[in-house]
Order: sequence, then structure tokens, then C-alpha cells
Amino acid sequence: MCGISGVISKMTGADSPTGLQSIVHSQRSRGPDSVGYLRRDLRDGRTLWLAHNRLSIIDLSTDANQPMVTDDGRYAMVFNGAIYNYVELRRELEALGRRFRTSSDTEVLLLSYAQWGISAFSRFFGMFTVAIHDNFTDELLLARDRFGVKPLYYREAADQFWFASTPGAIAENEQLEPELEYITRGIQLKYYEDETSFSPFRGVLALPPGHIGIRPADGASLHLQKYFDLDALAANEAERLAGVGFAAATDELSALLGNATQIRLRADVPIGLSLSGGVDSTTIAALCAESGTDLTSYSFGDPDDVSSEAGLVKLLSRHLDTKVVFVPPVRGVHAAALFWQTMRAQGAPIPHTSQMAQFAVFSAARADGIKVMLGGQGGDEAFMGYRKYFLYHFRHVVAQRNWAETPALLGTVLRVLPAVAAKANLFWRERGRYQKDSDGLGTLLRLPSLQNSHSPGIGLGQDPAFRQALDVTRYSLPSLLRYEDRNSMGNSIESRLPFLDHRIIGFGIGLPTSHKLRHGMGKYALRMAMKGRVPDAILFNRDKRGFDTRHEDWIVDGVGGAIRQGLSLHRRNAETFLPSGSTIDSYFSDAALGRNVSRFAEATSLLWLLDPTLDSYPV
Repeated sequence: MCGISGVISKMTGADSPTGLQSIVHSQRSRGPDSVGYLRRDLRDGRTLWLAHNRLSIIDLSTDANQPMVTDDGRYAMVFNGAIYNYVELRRELEALGRRFRTSSDTEVLLLSYAQWGISAFSRFFGMFTVAIHDNFTDELLLARDRFGVKPLYYREAADQFWFASTPGAIAENEQLEPELEYITRGIQLKYYEDETSFSPFRGVLALPPGHIGIRPADGASLHLQKYFDLDALAANEAERLAGVGFAAATDELSALLGNATQIRLRADVPIGLSLSGGVDSTTIAALCAESGTDLTSYSFGDPDDVSSEAGLVKLLSRHLDTKVVFVPPVRGVHAAALFWQTMRAQGAPIPHTSQMAQFAVFSAARADGIKVMLGGQGGDEAFMGYRKYFLYHFRHVVAQRNWAETPALLGTVLRVLPAVAAKANLFWRERGRYQKDSDGLGTLLRLPSLQNSHSPGIGLGQDPAFRQALDVTRYSLPSLLRYEDRNSMGNSIESRLPFLDHRIIGFGIGLPTSHKLRHGMGKYALRMAMKGRVPDAILFNRDKRGFDTRHEDWIVDGVGGAIRQGLSLHRRNAETFLPSGSTIDSYFSDAALGRNVSRFAEATSLLWLLDPTLDSYPV
């Protein structure tokens, strides 16, 4: 897990360009263990510089530092991420005659590409972004993992080509403006990233997940090529699983999850676990325990708060006989400091204080010497964990006039109604996001209307697996992965997510809906696969849990004041975005920030828009 960057330009000189050095400096938390630069002179007279910030995880020796070059000098590479099946790939490469100088997954990736070319990327079980220069062809290749767990951005200009793990330093070097559509989308539709080249800055592009990009020797624009097709994988799995019974499906799921978790425990540094009281993270905790790996878990909240998820976390801890460290909420100046720390790590707007809680968990783990954390991100998208899927399923059954399914479906809906009713106000407020041709949740800020963003209401009446795939590629997972990546890397931690193994995502989307939605619960196959391994009080709890952040309490306990203080530093510019007659203090009062579903996102959006570097705000 690292930070990568590079530039192709006409700049000469033995020293790395100042702009590249600033990018490397900005990405230091992504890789504090070593920094490396490599220069290559291109045939057209330009110079390529590759740069790397290393977070040492596998093979801690300096031999595994990057940039890494093959013995024959042909390929030079910088790589961010982890190839979890590197052990198996290494054996295969050694059988083909390849020889290794290190025990790193980095060298396995490099020699896999040298052996198989671009087809190597389909062999990797992992998360990665990579840049590889071929000295024979002078081509530069960029690649990103299937679901975009790891980020990669690039900037093409007339005489330069930049790339980096984060977009902010590229934008600052080139004096590029924030993309207002990014802000408006996040406020009104509650998602920021997607499956395209869309990025937070005008003139900076994101390499789409599951793609490679090749910049040819003649300096032509990056040519994108898709190497992973989620729809095709899901369709193949749906066909295969159509004749598989529920018991066999849960057995297969159990085996898949066990393997996906096991290969993510490969590391030469201490590993921890991010734990809540929900099904997904407790599943990962149980699978780790079953493998004989004793991990310390980190959970946000007060262990003595009976109204929080702490009781379920302690129940699991006793069940597995594992240690849990509770990370308590902070108040006053400490809450304000945590807010600014999270904002700087994200380098972009955040929609809720839950991102602060996640940052605090990673921070506590890093203080204990942890460098790798496993987590449960992706389980809801893989196995229909969100309650909205019941609506999508109902609308699909009606649209298909599949009346034979109606009695079972009604029974399921009736079981889920009490949990839905308990949060009826929230669901009612959120309805605008799912209405086509609407402005979503709306905003009173003076921002341009949305032009290229799709309402999350897409898919009503279609097979709910269609919408499930869209949540993986667009409406849910990409933004969650941004929060996860930047909060973990902001604390120099590698976050590993077993549910985002492509085998599990494909299996989950392809699994019949009746195996996922049953008895008023989503993720039913997952729950049954873990029955007896995770306490029933967790598995069959209808109250969906994440980190209990007490959003309104945090606003009152210092975060609201921090927001108003930050905006006041840019008062004149800030108030040009506010509705007529509003002030910073009135529009962003504690009451408004705590209760209004969009106001917190509006506040963080303005803070970022007024100073994307966040340098002007309190430390």
C-alpha cells in the first residue's frame, strides 16, 4: 500500500521536477517508509519520472522498494496496493522459469506483466494501481483494480502528462479549479465517485476501475481499454447458480469468504480489524478467528453505552475470545481537531460525521503499531444488505406479473416493515434521491444544476440484481471506497476488504434474489453461512448497524463550531454561495447541521471549495 506518481515532460536536469516532489510530499502518509524516484529518457526527447511513497507490508527489506525494474531493464514499475494471491502466482511464474530477488508481491506483479502482458491483470486477486514503462516500446501503461479500491488520477496537457494516487497535488500544480458538479452531486444525490473518468477537479481524470490506459510513444492521448466486465461476470454466475440449491450456495459462499479472508492475512506487519456490531465486519472477525489468526479489533463508541452497538461488539468478543479496543467519541477542541484531520485526509467533501469515526478508528489502530486493517466494506452491495432492495424486488415482481412469488414476497415485506417504520422519517427525507428528473435532496446553496449525474432511482421495475451491480459500480461503493482509502492512508494503514474479492461480488450479484432477501432480511445467505459462527443476536438483528457516531451530539460538541470558524475565514466568498439573507452562523447553526440531511455535506463542500488544499484552516 503506497502512493504512486509520475510525469512525462520536456523538463531536463538530473533532479526530479519540483511539481513531482510536491506530489510525493503530499502523499507521504500513503507511504512513509521510503521514497524513490526513477528517471527514464524517452526517444522523443521527453523525460519520464516515476516516483513512489512506500508503506512496507510484504518483504520489509529495501530490495522491495520502488520504483522496481526488471533484471533486463525493460520494465520499470511503481505500484500501489496488494496482490493477495501473489504466493500462488509466484509458484506459477517460477515453474515457467522466472527468478525472484525478493519475496514481495510487487515483484510478482512486475514479473507477471513481463510474462503475460495485460492479461496478467485478470489473474490478480487484489487491489492495485500501477504504472509500468516499457523501455522497448516507450509506452507507459496505467492500470486500476476491478472495483477501484485504489485510486489513480491523471492529467493530460499539451506538453506534459501527470499521474498520481490523489488528485489534489496535480490540481494545485496546474492551478485547476474544483469541479462544481462533484459538489452538487454529493449534496443532492449523496454519491461523489462513479465508474467513469469523473474527478473532483476540472482537467484531472480518474482512471476508471477495471481499466488499463496506454500512453503510446508518440505522446498521443491515453488509450483506455476495459479488462474487467462486472455485468458479464454476474451473468455467468447467475446462470451457474440458477440450479444451485440454498444449502449448496451457502456452503460455496462460506468457502469463498474463507479463502478471500485467508489470503488477505498475508503480511509481514501487525494486522487489526475494524469492527462494528453488524453482520459484515463480525463475519470477517469470525473467519479470522477460525483461521487461527488472533487479531485485535477496533470499534468506535463507548463500551458502556447500552443504546449503542457496544453490546453486540462485546458479545462477539466473548464468543470469539478476542480483544476489542473501543475508540470513544471526543468532544470540544478534540472533536474539532478530529474534524480537520478527517477533512485533510479526505481532501474532498464528506457527507456525515461517520467518516470522522472511521478516521478515529484507523488513528487508534496506527497508534498501536497496526499497519494492516481488515474490514467488512462491500457486504451490503454484494448481498443486498440495504432495505431499498425490498422495494426494488417488489417493483420487479409486479412489473413481471409474477403473482406466484407474491405471497412469499408479502410475507418478507411484512417482516421488514417494523424496522422500516422506525426510520420512516429518514426514508421519507431520502425519497427525492430516487425520483427521476428531480434535484435529489435539493440544496439552497447557489450551485449550478446537475448536468451529468444520474439519479439513484434507476432500476425500479428491473431485476434487483441490476440495481445491485449499479451500487457496486456507481451509487454506493465508489464513494465508500474513497472514504475508506483516504482515511486509512491518512493514517498510513493498508485497508483490506474480503467482500471486495471479485469472486464474491460476482457470486453475490449472480445469486438468486430469493437467497438474498428472505424472512424480512437482506444478506440472508450470508447470515445462514455464518450461523453458529457469529451469535444469532448479531446475525438476525433487523436494526442495521454501522459505527454509532451520534451525529447531532458531535455537532454540538465542537464540530459545528469548527465548521463556522473555518467558513468565517473565507466569509466574503462563502456568503456568495448562501441563500439571500442567510449568514454563516444562521445557515450552519448547530441545529441545522444536526438535523438537516444535507447541511453537513453543504458545509464540508464549501470548506473544500473555498480552499481545496485546506491549508488555511486550523491545524
